[in-house]
Amino acid sequence: MNSYSLIFSTLILTHTLFGYEDSDIDGVDDAIDLCPDTPFDKLVDEDGCPEDKHYWGAFTLQLGNDISLDEEHNLIKNYSFFGNYNYKKWNFSLSNSQLTTYDGNDNASSSRGDIYLNLGYEIDNTYLQSNLSFGTKIATADENIGTGENDYFVTLNLSHVTDKQVILFSQFGYTLTGDSPLIEYQNSFAYTLGTGYFILPHWYSALSYDYAQSIYSSTPNYQSLSWMNSYTFLDDYYLSLNYTYGLDNISYPHTLSLKLGVTFE
Repeated sequence: MNSYSLIFSTLILTHTLFGYEDSDIDGVDDAIDLCPDTPFDKLVDEDGCPEDKHYWGAFTLQLGNDISLDEEHNLIKNYSFFGNYNYKKWNFSLSNSQLTTYDGNDNASSSRGDIYLNLGYEIDNTYLQSNLSFGTKIATADENIGTGENDYFVTLNLSHVTDKQVILFSQFGYTLTGDSPLIEYQNSFAYTLGTGYFILPHWYSALSYDYAQSIYSSTPNYQSLSWMNSYTFLDDYYLSLNYTYGLDNISYPHTLSLKLGVTFE
Protein backbone atom coordinates (compact mmCIF):
# COMPACT_ATOMS: atom_id res chain seq x y z
CA MET A 1 0.00 0.00 0.00
CA ASN A 2 2.95 2.34 0.60
CA SER A 3 3.79 2.45 -3.12
CA TYR A 4 0.21 3.49 -3.99
CA SER A 5 0.34 6.28 -1.40
CA LEU A 6 3.66 7.62 -2.69
CA ILE A 7 2.57 7.53 -6.32
CA PHE A 8 -0.81 9.09 -5.42
CA SER A 9 0.73 11.88 -3.28
CA THR A 10 3.04 13.01 -6.09
CA LEU A 11 0.32 13.01 -8.72
CA ILE A 12 -1.86 15.23 -6.52
CA LEU A 13 1.02 17.64 -5.84
CA THR A 14 1.70 17.99 -9.59
CA HIS A 15 -1.98 18.24 -10.57
CA THR A 16 -2.79 20.87 -13.25
CA LEU A 17 -6.06 22.75 -13.11
CA PHE A 18 -8.22 22.89 -16.23
CA GLY A 19 -9.34 26.02 -18.07
CA TYR A 20 -7.34 28.26 -20.41
CA GLU A 21 -4.91 30.66 -18.77
CA ASP A 22 -1.72 32.20 -20.11
CA SER A 23 0.13 33.89 -17.22
CA ASP A 24 3.28 34.80 -19.16
CA ILE A 25 1.37 35.88 -22.30
CA ASP A 26 3.39 33.71 -24.67
CA GLY A 27 0.41 32.20 -26.48
CA VAL A 28 0.72 28.80 -24.78
CA ASP A 29 -1.88 27.64 -22.24
CA ASP A 30 -0.48 27.36 -18.71
CA ALA A 31 -1.79 23.78 -18.54
CA ILE A 32 0.75 22.68 -21.18
CA ASP A 33 3.38 25.43 -20.76
CA LEU A 34 6.63 23.65 -19.83
CA CYS A 35 8.47 26.96 -19.26
CA PRO A 36 6.26 29.32 -17.21
CA ASP A 37 7.27 32.96 -16.64
CA THR A 38 8.98 33.27 -20.01
CA PRO A 39 10.01 36.91 -20.67
CA PHE A 40 7.52 38.76 -22.86
CA ASP A 41 10.08 39.50 -25.62
CA LYS A 42 11.11 35.83 -26.10
CA LEU A 43 9.94 33.71 -29.02
CA VAL A 44 8.70 30.34 -27.77
CA ASP A 45 8.09 26.89 -29.23
CA GLU A 46 4.92 24.77 -28.92
CA ASP A 47 5.90 23.86 -25.35
CA GLY A 48 6.10 27.50 -24.25
CA CYS A 49 9.91 27.40 -23.95
CA PRO A 50 12.28 29.97 -25.53
CA GLU A 51 13.53 28.72 -28.88
CA ASP A 52 17.13 28.93 -27.61
CA LYS A 53 16.35 26.83 -24.51
CA HIS A 54 15.84 23.07 -24.54
CA TYR A 55 13.40 21.55 -22.04
CA TRP A 56 14.97 18.62 -20.18
CA GLY A 57 11.97 17.77 -18.01
CA ALA A 58 11.25 18.10 -14.29
CA PHE A 59 12.76 16.19 -11.38
CA THR A 60 11.07 15.66 -8.01
CA LEU A 61 12.92 14.34 -4.97
CA GLN A 62 11.07 13.54 -1.75
CA LEU A 63 12.11 12.31 1.71
CA GLY A 64 9.50 11.15 4.18
CA ASN A 65 8.92 9.63 7.61
CA ASP A 66 5.79 7.67 8.58
CA ILE A 67 5.13 7.03 12.28
CA SER A 68 2.51 4.39 13.19
CA LEU A 69 1.16 3.82 16.71
CA ASP A 70 -1.07 1.07 18.14
CA GLU A 71 -3.11 0.84 21.35
CA GLU A 72 -0.13 -0.62 23.26
CA HIS A 73 1.98 2.38 22.15
CA ASN A 74 4.26 0.23 20.00
CA LEU A 75 5.86 2.28 17.23
CA ILE A 76 6.85 1.75 13.60
CA LYS A 77 8.91 4.40 11.79
CA ASN A 78 9.16 4.15 8.02
CA TYR A 79 11.80 6.38 6.38
CA SER A 80 11.13 6.66 2.65
CA PHE A 81 12.77 8.04 -0.47
CA PHE A 82 10.89 8.92 -3.65
CA GLY A 83 12.25 10.22 -6.94
CA ASN A 84 10.29 11.16 -10.07
CA TYR A 85 11.27 12.36 -13.55
CA ASN A 86 8.60 13.99 -15.71
CA TYR A 87 8.99 14.80 -19.40
CA LYS A 88 5.90 16.28 -21.04
CA LYS A 89 3.24 13.59 -20.49
CA TRP A 90 5.61 10.82 -19.37
CA ASN A 91 6.78 10.20 -15.82
CA PHE A 92 9.14 7.68 -14.25
CA SER A 93 9.48 7.10 -10.51
CA LEU A 94 11.60 5.10 -8.06
CA SER A 95 10.98 4.60 -4.33
CA ASN A 96 12.43 2.71 -1.38
CA SER A 97 12.04 2.70 2.40
CA GLN A 98 13.72 1.74 5.68
CA LEU A 99 11.42 0.36 8.39
CA THR A 100 12.27 0.59 12.11
CA THR A 101 10.08 -1.22 14.67
CA TYR A 102 10.03 -0.40 18.40
CA ASP A 103 8.53 -2.80 20.95
CA GLY A 104 7.07 -1.90 24.36
CA ASN A 105 10.60 -1.78 25.85
CA ASP A 106 11.85 0.68 23.19
CA ASN A 107 13.99 -2.01 21.57
CA ALA A 108 14.49 -1.18 17.88
CA SER A 109 15.03 -3.35 14.82
CA SER A 110 15.47 -2.07 11.24
CA SER A 111 14.60 -3.69 7.93
CA ARG A 112 15.25 -2.67 4.32
CA GLY A 113 12.18 -2.13 2.14
CA ASP A 114 11.44 -3.24 -1.42
CA ILE A 115 12.26 -1.08 -4.45
CA TYR A 116 9.38 0.18 -6.60
CA LEU A 117 9.74 1.30 -10.24
CA ASN A 118 6.87 2.95 -12.11
CA LEU A 119 6.29 4.35 -15.64
CA GLY A 120 3.21 6.49 -16.33
CA TYR A 121 1.54 8.52 -19.07
CA GLU A 122 -0.92 11.42 -18.65
CA ILE A 123 -4.08 11.68 -20.74
CA ASP A 124 -5.94 15.01 -20.57
CA ASN A 125 -9.20 16.43 -21.84
CA THR A 126 -11.38 19.36 -20.82
CA TYR A 127 -13.33 17.30 -18.26
CA LEU A 128 -11.07 14.61 -16.89
CA GLN A 129 -7.35 14.20 -16.24
CA SER A 130 -6.00 10.67 -16.05
CA ASN A 131 -2.67 8.93 -15.58
CA LEU A 132 -2.11 5.30 -16.53
CA SER A 133 1.01 3.68 -15.12
CA PHE A 134 2.72 0.30 -15.01
CA GLY A 135 5.25 -0.75 -12.42
CA THR A 136 7.11 -3.47 -10.62
CA LYS A 137 8.22 -4.21 -7.09
CA ILE A 138 11.76 -5.57 -6.90
CA ALA A 139 11.94 -7.71 -3.78
CA THR A 140 14.86 -6.57 -1.62
CA ALA A 141 13.11 -6.32 1.77
CA ASP A 142 14.02 -8.39 4.78
CA GLU A 143 11.83 -11.45 5.36
CA ASN A 144 9.80 -9.94 8.22
CA ILE A 145 8.33 -7.09 6.11
CA GLY A 146 8.42 -8.31 2.48
CA THR A 147 7.14 -11.23 0.46
CA GLY A 148 10.54 -11.98 -1.07
CA GLU A 149 8.89 -12.11 -4.51
CA ASN A 150 8.73 -9.61 -7.39
CA ASP A 151 5.31 -8.08 -8.16
CA TYR A 152 3.84 -6.26 -11.16
CA PHE A 153 1.07 -3.67 -10.96
CA VAL A 154 -1.03 -1.30 -13.05
CA THR A 155 -2.54 1.92 -11.67
CA LEU A 156 -5.12 4.35 -13.07
CA ASN A 157 -5.53 7.81 -11.54
CA LEU A 158 -8.54 9.98 -12.42
CA SER A 159 -9.27 13.56 -11.34
CA HIS A 160 -11.83 16.25 -12.14
CA VAL A 161 -12.05 19.91 -11.09
CA THR A 162 -15.56 21.25 -10.47
CA ASP A 163 -16.72 24.79 -11.23
CA LYS A 164 -15.99 25.70 -7.59
CA GLN A 165 -12.40 24.42 -7.94
CA VAL A 166 -13.07 21.33 -5.82
CA ILE A 167 -10.95 18.40 -6.98
CA LEU A 168 -12.58 14.96 -7.15
CA PHE A 169 -10.09 12.14 -7.51
CA SER A 170 -9.87 8.36 -7.57
CA GLN A 171 -7.19 5.72 -7.99
CA PHE A 172 -7.55 2.09 -9.00
CA GLY A 173 -4.74 -0.45 -8.90
CA TYR A 174 -4.25 -4.15 -9.53
CA THR A 175 -1.17 -6.11 -8.46
CA LEU A 176 0.03 -9.44 -9.83
CA THR A 177 1.80 -10.93 -6.82
CA GLY A 178 4.84 -13.11 -7.48
CA ASP A 179 4.54 -16.84 -6.80
CA SER A 180 6.33 -18.28 -3.81
CA PRO A 181 7.30 -21.92 -3.17
CA LEU A 182 6.67 -21.42 0.57
CA ILE A 183 3.58 -19.17 0.92
CA GLU A 184 0.50 -18.88 -1.28
CA TYR A 185 -0.12 -15.23 -2.20
CA GLN A 186 -3.13 -13.88 -4.07
CA ASN A 187 -3.35 -11.00 -6.53
CA SER A 188 -4.77 -7.83 -4.99
CA PHE A 189 -6.99 -4.91 -5.97
CA ALA A 190 -6.81 -1.44 -4.39
CA TYR A 191 -8.66 1.84 -4.80
CA THR A 192 -8.83 5.36 -3.35
CA LEU A 193 -11.76 7.79 -3.47
CA GLY A 194 -11.44 11.36 -2.29
CA THR A 195 -11.90 15.09 -2.68
CA GLY A 196 -9.55 18.04 -2.24
CA TYR A 197 -9.49 21.83 -2.25
CA PHE A 198 -6.92 24.62 -2.39
CA ILE A 199 -7.58 26.44 0.89
CA LEU A 200 -4.93 28.97 -0.11
CA PRO A 201 -2.98 29.26 -3.39
CA HIS A 202 -0.10 27.25 -1.86
CA TRP A 203 -2.08 25.10 0.59
CA TYR A 204 -3.91 22.00 -0.68
CA SER A 205 -5.98 19.75 1.60
CA ALA A 206 -7.71 16.44 0.76
CA LEU A 207 -9.81 13.72 2.42
CA SER A 208 -9.88 10.16 1.07
CA TYR A 209 -10.97 6.59 1.72
CA ASP A 210 -8.39 3.90 0.94
CA TYR A 211 -8.97 0.19 0.37
CA ALA A 212 -6.52 -2.58 -0.50
CA GLN A 213 -7.17 -6.29 -0.80
CA SER A 214 -4.82 -8.42 1.29
CA ILE A 215 -2.34 -10.70 -0.47
CA TYR A 216 -3.17 -13.34 2.16
CA SER A 217 -6.54 -15.08 1.77
CA SER A 218 -6.98 -15.40 5.55
CA THR A 219 -6.12 -11.76 6.41
CA PRO A 220 -8.66 -8.87 6.49
CA ASN A 221 -8.40 -6.28 3.74
CA TYR A 222 -6.79 -2.90 4.45
CA GLN A 223 -9.14 0.07 4.95
CA SER A 224 -8.39 3.59 6.14
CA LEU A 225 -9.41 7.24 6.12
CA SER A 226 -6.73 9.81 5.23
CA TRP A 227 -6.37 13.56 5.62
CA MET A 228 -3.56 15.07 3.53
CA ASN A 229 -2.23 18.64 3.57
CA SER A 230 0.43 19.96 1.21
CA TYR A 231 2.03 23.39 1.34
CA THR A 232 4.33 24.81 -1.37
CA PHE A 233 7.01 27.33 -0.40
CA LEU A 234 10.02 28.97 -2.07
CA ASP A 235 8.36 28.10 -5.42
CA ASP A 236 10.06 24.69 -5.79
CA TYR A 237 9.72 23.11 -2.32
CA TYR A 238 6.73 21.47 -0.69
CA LEU A 239 5.87 20.02 2.71
CA SER A 240 3.22 17.30 3.02
CA LEU A 241 1.54 16.24 6.28
CA ASN A 242 -0.81 13.24 6.23
CA TYR A 243 -2.82 11.53 8.96
CA THR A 244 -4.27 8.04 8.40
CA TYR A 245 -6.81 6.29 10.61
CA GLY A 246 -6.93 2.51 10.12
CA LEU A 247 -10.42 1.01 9.84
CA ASP A 248 -9.51 -2.69 9.77
CA ASN A 249 -8.58 -4.70 12.88
CA ILE A 250 -4.96 -5.58 12.03
CA SER A 251 -3.44 -2.29 10.79
CA TYR A 252 -1.98 0.34 13.08
CA PRO A 253 -4.90 2.67 13.93
CA HIS A 254 -2.88 5.90 13.75
CA THR A 255 -0.23 6.86 11.19
CA LEU A 256 1.31 10.30 10.81
CA SER A 257 3.37 11.03 7.68
CA LEU A 258 5.67 13.99 7.07
CA LYS A 259 7.29 14.44 3.64
CA LEU A 260 9.58 17.14 2.27
CA GLY A 261 10.10 17.46 -1.46
CA VAL A 262 11.62 19.66 -4.13
CA THR A 263 10.92 19.94 -7.86
CA PHE A 264 13.45 21.44 -10.26
CA GLU A 265 13.68 21.77 -14.03
